Amino acid sequence: MIALLQRLFRTPRQQATVLRLYAGIVDQSRRPEFYTVTAGQGRGVPDTVEGRFEVVTLHAWLVMRRLAKEGPALAALNQALFDHMFTDLDFSLRELGASEMVVGKKVKDLGTHFYGRADAYESGLKGGVGELETALDRNLFGSTLPDGPELAAVAAYVRTSADRLGSIPLADLLAHGPVFAAVPAL
Repeated sequence: MIALLQRLFRTPRQQATVLRLYAGIVDQSRRPEFYTVTAGQGRGVPDTVEGRFEVVTLHAWLVMRRLAKEGPALAALNQALFDHMFTDLDFSLRELGASEMVVGKKVKDLGTHFYGRADAYESGLKGGVGELETALDRNLFGSTLPDGPELAAVAAYVRTSADRLGSIPLADLLAHGPVFAAVPAL
């Protein structure tokens, strides 16, 4: 009930910012270069509901990580972005035909997965050589078996995107949405 009231009383300006940020996350996450292509032409993220969740999660984490660096002043915006993402996931699962009983549990599980991935990616960025690659291999690539070049390319992409988002002035990020690195060829 509290969450519903908070959503009702958010400012239109904050809603517009959340929509802009989320649209940038989803647009980047839908880039076909991230996904598995025909056999022998690279090993990307599985083009499944789970694989797409993983790519959205990665990009949402990058943006939320950037917003968190601004401190408590943007905590409400960051939470609103998280809430919007999971409202969209809830809607998408319903559109795919998941039953009412399943959707709530699935969205709760996805929230737990999001936090687990965020912790793993953050530790990977701050950790030693290969830690980010290990986190990406375990989470992002899931059941595919990427070769070293794919893992290295995505890890470099994540590092470059984190740096790029970190260098964008906050006003530009909020006004225009996120700018990520060029998508690597997998």
